[in-house]
Amino acid sequence: MNKKILLLNGSHAEIPLILEAKKSGCHVTTTGNDRAGIGHAYADENFFGDYSDCEFVYNLAKKLNVDAIISGCNDFAYISAAYACDKLNLPGHDTYENACIIHNKKSFRDVMKILDLPAPKFAMCNSIEELSYACEQIKFPLIVKPTDLTGGKGVRVCRNETELEEAFLNAQKVTRKPSILLEKFIDGSNHGGNFFIRNQKVLRSFFDDEQYYQNKYLVSGASSPSSLSQSTMYQVILYVEKIAKHLNLVDGNFHVQFMVEKDGTPILTDPCRRAPGDLYVRLIELSAGFNCAQEIVRAESGLPVEIGNQSVHRFIARECIMTDRCGIFEDVLIAPIVKDKIVDKMIWARPGDKIENILTYKAGILFLEFGDSAEMQRIARNFHESVRIKFR
Repeated sequence: MNKKILLLNGSHAEIPLILEAKKSGCHVTTTGNDRAGIGHAYADENFFGDYSDCEFVYNLAKKLNVDAIISGCNDFAYISAAYACDKLNLPGHDTYENACIIHNKKSFRDVMKILDLPAPKFAMCNSIEELSYACEQIKFPLIVKPTDLTGGKGVRVCRNETELEEAFLNAQKVTRKPSILLEKFIDGSNHGGNFFIRNQKVLRSFFDDEQYYQNKYLVSGASSPSSLSQSTMYQVILYVEKIAKHLNLVDGNFHVQFMVEKDGTPILTDPCRRAPGDLYVRLIELSAGFNCAQEIVRAESGLPVEIGNQSVHRFIARECIMTDRCGIFEDVLIAPIVKDKIVDKMIWARPGDKIENILTYKAGILFLEFGDSAEMQRIARNFHESVRIKFR
């Protein structure tokens, strides 16, 4: 491509995007507040700053005279990229307005309602005083969610008014938006779907089963092929195409987390247009033989999406190395039953690192290959018993 690219963020998650951009001949500049992000070292240069600040990203892109902006693996980064691309007339992103809709839980649920797609009952609350009325409309159990955050930040299931008030106040502390979403709790299985769209049609789809550990709202693992039925996967694809057509979305990646009710009905919950995090693009590449990172870089650079034939799935799980206690990291202990399955890995934790928050801490990621679905589900389900962190 031989283009100058600004890539928003430089964590481990952005490394595949940086490498693909450089492989195609691009000069890559990364930004972000976290100077310790291990992805920055792979770029040609770094200009550190807040990628969630739309004006900062716009001014930096203008100063560098870039040909394209790659949003990286954060919702705020995609919104900033869309804003800057709108103002600079750069390709590869939705309008700023649509970016804000897709990456805001309340706005997205409004779209679902307009399109008559299945969605749980919800209400918006700005104050403690509004909680009682919302409870009357939704009924317990319900789930509290900030409208603008991912990764399970500020999310909690509530079964009574005391839990609800605590969860509401906690959500207000972490969000940048005044309104908090209250939503009917869905009892179902958790999944992710990744799609490449062209002319608002799905050209390629990928589905997974999700696993969770200490934090029940932060994905700790994903495995594919998924256990979903063909009819459920087809329904999700139809939903994505309806959304893409309604919002006139540009060609490129569309990722969504969703739940499936006992009758097989999928409920879309958290969509995004940026690359999914925690090396999910590597999961797609290993499992389906599709270089997702390459196509995201092409799409967000304004180049045509090139989708090859669907490959036969390998049984692959992507597992984050997490822990159930705080302390000083020393090493990762991997049982033979898992060690024999490793086909790729990235471990960024170093001896002496301090682990303070078990709900978000990750020491690295393992990719495991299995002979069949039953073996994959069994080992993935018990992953954290076989892979543990050794403390000093």
